Amino acid sequence: MELRNLITFLKIVENNSFSKAAEQLAYSQSTITIQIHQLEEELNVKLFDRIGKKIFLTESGEELWQYAQQIYQLTEKISAIGEEAMELKGNLRIASFDSLITAVLPPILKEYHKRHPKVHITIKTADSILEAEHLLRQSDADFAFISYNKGNTKEYTNLFLKEARFVFAAPPDHPLANQKNLTITEIAEHDVIIMNKQFSFSELSTEETKHLRQEIEPIFDIWNPIGAMELAKCGVGITLLPDYLITDAVQKNELCILDVPDLDFSFWIQTICHHSKAVTPQMDAFFKLIKEYYHI
Repeated sequence: MELRNLITFLKIVENNSFSKAAEQLAYSQSTITIQIHQLEEELNVKLFDRIGKKIFLTESGEELWQYAQQIYQLTEKISAIGEEAMELKGNLRIASFDSLITAVLPPILKEYHKRHPKVHITIKTADSILEAEHLLRQSDADFAFISYNKGNTKEYTNLFLKEARFVFAAPPDHPLANQKNLTITEIAEHDVIIMNKQFSFSELSTEETKHLRQEIEPIFDIWNPIGAMELAKCGVGITLLPDYLITDAVQKNELCILDVPDLDFSFWIQTICHHSKAVTPQMDAFFKLIKEYYHI
């Protein structure tokens, strides 16, 4: 059994497409087809079902996919024997939210670049979890660095890093700045800035979403968290944002977190990776770094 055939198989699963796999591997469509036929003949099984224009792994294909990933990862480790002192090269593609790119990723990327200066890093902005997942399914990103609810899916592998929460924030001279036990109704009586209303409200639990949707009509619905924060700092209104984004502004006394007990919702900074994506050495180095960073 040839390793290149297994790699081709993994690429097809990763892209859910023969043609995309051929393009990425610089093979012709016929070469890809022949390699899969060779695997099927060697194993005496059918690996893919074709329904219309879509392909699906058979039960045997699922089993082979599990083993093929292990084989690929082992070959990567074998190739690295005696090369640990050599610099890691290649590419790392990350999909991430704007808020995390601004407030969380910079020191992590700085350390990653310090350790692996020859790795070329591409960061693509995802405005929502749906867009991040789309980038992963299309193989346009190796993994996503996001903040979202804590939950596992069959399609993705999650690494949960740190708990965070949504907060209402305003300038220190705002009329509500020093008040305790504020309600959503009291917040709604003032100008409110929401970072992507549909996305932010959908992130919250059902009961909290109900309060927000019914009572708050934002004066600004802005699809950029940094813009929402800057507007609040300028005194335009109260904003609803992840706490990690405004940490620096709070320390500089540019913003303060309002005391709103009704808003008690936490989520997780995490990475998600499509289950069919083989972990590259560049990805593995990043995951090791963030585990160190978050003491996991």
